[in-house]
Amino acid sequence: MGSVPVEHLNHIVPEGSSARSAGLAVGRRFHGFYADGDRVIVEETMSATLANGNSYRNDYCFVFELRDGLIHRVREYMDTARGHRDVFGEAVTAGVR
Repeated sequence: MGSVPVEHLNHIVPEGSSARSAGLAVGRRFHGFYADGDRVIVEETMSATLANGNSYRNDYCFVFELRDGLIHRVREYMDTARGHRDVFGEAVTAGVR
């Protein structure tokens, strides 16, 4: 089993993107890095103060699939209801029984 260095996160928020130009500070707290063959899993909590002043904090899980030493595919998992609540300040009720 090999290791994959995480030198930067430009693949998530690239240079020149609106998220960077808005001047919003994004904090990340990493909880775990797991590698097996051509897959790397990263668990993290991301937090920020949004442009509207709301606080954002959510847990993420990224699954990186590698091919020839490069990132081939990324899948991202997060709590969408929590993200909606933090961004819009209301609970998601559509489709909830």
